Amino acid sequence: MKALVTGATGCVGSGLAELLVSRGHGVRALVRRGSDTAFLRSLGAELREGDLADAASLAGAVEGIEVVFHCAAQVSDWAGLEEMRLVNVRGLELLLQASAAAGVRRFVYMSSMVVLGMGRQENLDESAPFVRTGDNYNTTKIKAERLLWSFSRSRGLPVTVIRAPYVYGPRDRQMFPRILAYLRNGRYAYVAGGRNPFTLVYAGNLAEGLRRAAEAPAAAGQVYNITDGAAVTRRELIERIADGFGLPRPRKNIPYPLAAAVCAVCELAAKLLRLRTPPILNRFRLKFMHTHLTFDISKARREIGYEPPVPFEAALRETIEWFKSHEGEGGA
Repeated sequence: MKALVTGATGCVGSGLAELLVSRGHGVRALVRRGSDTAFLRSLGAELREGDLADAASLAGAVEGIEVVFHCAAQVSDWAGLEEMRLVNVRGLELLLQASAAAGVRRFVYMSSMVVLGMGRQENLDESAPFVRTGDNYNTTKIKAERLLWSFSRSRGLPVTVIRAPYVYGPRDRQMFPRILAYLRNGRYAYVAGGRNPFTLVYAGNLAEGLRRAAEAPAAAGQVYNITDGAAVTRRELIERIADGFGLPRPRKNIPYPLAAAVCAVCELAAKLLRLRTPPILNRFRLKFMHTHLTFDISKARREIGYEPPVPFEAALRETIEWFKSHEGEGGA
């Protein structure tokens, strides 16, 4: 397989590039000018400079490519709608057009459980409907999935959608760094005891799901949930991370009604002040800290033979060790 990976310098894309190279596949990475490509270079991946807003660079990037893994996205809990639309929707559209013109045989799109909304999600499978919340990330990811299916029908491009929950692993710039910052400054507090479960996915496990989605003929035209396969409570996750770094376990706890009230005040104040950075607590962070979020991966197991290759305990341990070994390099 000759594959193009977008978002290849991020946690998901770099893990996928690593897996594909280890399997003997050719990997071309679409990278933006000035991005850190040291890891990709160490893999021997082909680097192609480009941008999702530049149609010409995308046309060159997909030339001779069999499978496109579109992992790039604007992920934010506070970015503006137009900023996110340009990347998450318009960028996808340009890449789809380039892929169809180049004769790509499979387009694998990296989506998110965010399309299922902000409320309680218990063992949801791929049949769960979109839930619009009005926030910009949710809005653009739903629009992106709808665009993908419409384009596939009109142009005959075989596509597969992979939906993931919160992702962790080496080179994570989202979840792990935030948790560590709060643990190190002693500001992490559980909400309602941190007892609610959620399902995560290790980047290496997600990469395996993406690979299988590209290789299985039956995966064309399908959506798959990919997770670690087992839920963990917030308290279990936070305590294991704290122990792994030799940090004190959090003792603070906030009742959910109080957390929700503080969240509403923080969001209102931030919007009135037109802050460009998110408030210390908003509904996205409250969702991460409290909402029941578990997902069913039976379909992926049944149709593409996906089974998480790295158990949660080992995956978390590997992630902790990576961050510890990259202290001072932006890793922690």
